[in-house]
Amino acid sequence: MLLKLCSVILLIIQMDTESTQVIGGRRTVVLGEDVDLSCRLIETDEELEQITWQKSTWEETQNHNFMLIHPNGVTKFIAPNGLAGRVQFIGNPSENLGSIRITAVRLLDEGTFTCIFSVFPSGAYTTEIPLTVLVPPVVNVTVDIPPVIGENEVVFATCVAAGAKPQAEVTWKTGAFGSLLRIVTNSTQHANGTTTVLSHLLGVPTKAANQQQVQCVVNQSALVTEKTYNYSINIHYPPQSLNVTLSETSKTTVLLCVADGNPQPNYTWSRLVQPWPGSSVRAEGDKLHLLSLNSELNGLYVCEASNPYGRATGSLYVHISSETSAACWVLLVILCLIVSAALVWYWWKYRQFPWSSIVAKAPEQTISISSKTRRHDKVEEGEDDPLAATVQTRKEPEEEEEVS
Repeated sequence: MLLKLCSVILLIIQMDTESTQVIGGRRTVVLGEDVDLSCRLIETDEELEQITWQKSTWEETQNHNFMLIHPNGVTKFIAPNGLAGRVQFIGNPSENLGSIRITAVRLLDEGTFTCIFSVFPSGAYTTEIPLTVLVPPVVNVTVDIPPVIGENEVVFATCVAAGAKPQAEVTWKTGAFGSLLRIVTNSTQHANGTTTVLSHLLGVPTKAANQQQVQCVVNQSALVTEKTYNYSINIHYPPQSLNVTLSETSKTTVLLCVADGNPQPNYTWSRLVQPWPGSSVRAEGDKLHLLSLNSELNGLYVCEASNPYGRATGSLYVHISSETSAACWVLLVILCLIVSAALVWYWWKYRQFPWSSIVAKAPEQTISISSKTRRHDKVEEGEDDPLAATVQTRKEPEEEEEVS
């Protein structure tokens, strides 16, 4: 009978022991953040003797104790290693809660943490808590060698997602320009478990490709959302389409030199044949200021634009007249325009020029005078001619004047 009673008691104890356990769970944390490792002993009323924490991490793979917690809540660090100053007890022994907090998690903290509850009389109950550390990528978009305009395919840009754990996913958004581009992606695994991804954007460098906008898109589990990085393709080429113009919008007259080049060209001004006019001009990059407008500035001015890939030149001839001479020429031109307009109006109204009637009537007048003279002679001879009388009458005032 006593034997049977003992057997029943042992069976009850065994069943109760089988339901007693420590619960925890897998934890994941982003590098540099804090993480709570929770563990609790459930289904027991046995006396707690102590809570022990062990770890096996990248920093030290051998499993070992690093922290002891007594029933009264007093903690003792045994061999914290890299956790010194970064781990604290946040549990409650009276509630069989043995949780800890690790601050500023490092990649070397990744590994397996073990929570052990020692109770009397059953002994020790344990649970393992795997800790995974995520490392976000360090992203930048750049190019090692600036592409120069040409006919061969080169790298336009490289999107680098470095030191990520797990490996980052890198894609490109290129819009309508994408049909002219090609993408090549490769990755490198590092000893600490991180991975670096390099995605290259390739194409033929043309002037049309310069300043095209593209985007590098990065996805990774340590990132809350995908990250987008804008990049402007930068194609280098020598100065082109140089043009020298005259600008009078400012207070002074300015020669403006305009050239298309990348990088931005440097400008040099000179005057052919004649010496440089000195203080009469001032060169400022792509501008040449003409400070005093006089004939000494006359000449052919040359602008040269240059960058590391080539040079281009353009010129403009400057001729400055005196104010008096210029005014005379203006008046002359205005006078010519007025005369021309008057002649056109006269022709439109009379269908002849003013001098046409003078030229046409001059012979008639001469002939008329000659005829009157002859007719006057005939009157003197006694011929009866009415026209002669008229002529004679017209001459009478002359005779009277002679008499007087």
